Amino acid sequence: MKKNNTLKVLLIAILFTFLLTWILPITYFNSGLQTDVRYPAGIFDIFSYPMLTLYYFGSTAIYVLVVGAFYEVFNKTGVFRKIVDKLVKLFKGHELWFFVAIVTLLSLLVAFCGFSIELFFVLPMVVALVLALGYDKITVALTFVGSITVGFAGSLFAKEITGTYAEALTTKYTDLIWFKLGILVVGIALLVFNIMWRIKKKEITKSDDREYLPEKVEVKTKKGKVKKSWPAIVIFDLILILMIMGMLDFSGAFNVSIFETFHNNVMNFAIKDYTIFAKILGSSLQNASLGSWGTNEFVAIMILATIILAIIYRIKLNDLFDDYKEGAKKFALSAFLMVIVYTVLITTSNHPFVLTILKPLMEITNGFNSVTLSISMFIASIFNIDVYYTSSAMLPYVTSIITDTSIYPLVEFICQVMHGLAILIAPTSVVLLGVLAFLKVNYTEWIKNIWKFFLELFLFAFVLFIIINLI
Repeated sequence: MKKNNTLKVLLIAILFTFLLTWILPITYFNSGLQTDVRYPAGIFDIFSYPMLTLYYFGSTAIYVLVVGAFYEVFNKTGVFRKIVDKLVKLFKGHELWFFVAIVTLLSLLVAFCGFSIELFFVLPMVVALVLALGYDKITVALTFVGSITVGFAGSLFAKEITGTYAEALTTKYTDLIWFKLGILVVGIALLVFNIMWRIKKKEITKSDDREYLPEKVEVKTKKGKVKKSWPAIVIFDLILILMIMGMLDFSGAFNVSIFETFHNNVMNFAIKDYTIFAKILGSSLQNASLGSWGTNEFVAIMILATIILAIIYRIKLNDLFDDYKEGAKKFALSAFLMVIVYTVLITTSNHPFVLTILKPLMEITNGFNSVTLSISMFIASIFNIDVYYTSSAMLPYVTSIITDTSIYPLVEFICQVMHGLAILIAPTSVVLLGVLAFLKVNYTEWIKNIWKFFLELFLFAFVLFIIINLI
């Protein structure tokens, strides 16, 4: 606890949420604003709600653990180290371009695909590259979590972000797209600037980070020759490509239905009324065409990829099981925190007090006000954590007091920007907690290093809100 106060901060956040259920009455929107008496969470709820999070959000932990297991096997092929060494050699002395490239790539993945937890697939690679270049774990976290924040704030076609708010507000992906692109570009520039500023000011605090760096391993064939690297590289790239295609909203964002049509034809293909591919692939993939995949599908892909790697690189079955165990252990604390944090969401869903806090704030002025809405959506994102739940809890009330539908594209833009900023700094941020736990970085240390970038991005976003409102 002393070495990693991130767990302490999370427990305080959960207990604080429970305490608020005793202090505040509940307020919710159901065909009108409903205000009721206090509905406190009891002693047994403190213990039962974390169990509920395992039931509803346990797939998050499984995904993260499988990522750890995959990288442990990937490490044993020796290819992981070769990739890191080649990229470090390429960017050594050109660190600025490295951070421009990595931040831009990660931000665009979020902006187009809606990756957040899913982006943990590349976290060990980012960690190894940044540390191998001679920087510290704060720089890693700033690069990774900062990129997710920027991509979230500037989301363009992400179904899980823009699509969720657009559906609730009946807006389109293309609404205010140039302003979204603007915050994406400026956000990338600000993030790279803050990373390089830390480096220039020599604020890097190095420690022994060998546990995060891949091993030098040579896997040989039966004839004694070193195994080729390309099979592992192809498998890694295929996983990433499938993840990108799996979450790109082809039909909703780009009006492309070819993948849905192909999926339906494959799943409905029958030989004498026997749908052979549907039986082989399973019922869980029945309605999951490319563009609607998630962590469940990615877990299956990574497990299959791990088995293929083990076969190609002659990893014995017992060693494979050991690698799975060791890889999962490295992400065990991250997986635990990333699930338990949903206790806050379970609590606020069963005891909806958040609107009690935000209603007076939003009613300071009549109708739309970018300041009060921004602050309200930021606070709502801290408690509701997930975009879907933030949208469900807040937007019915927001649309009841903001009746001018021409303002809704700006409302949607504010929602995604404020949720992105919450990811960067909130003690309930699933992504942030997972990264800090994996890197063994204190939450308080993180805040000391991130507040300037947070403030810069917030101020720029607020200027954009004012400009849009004046146009």
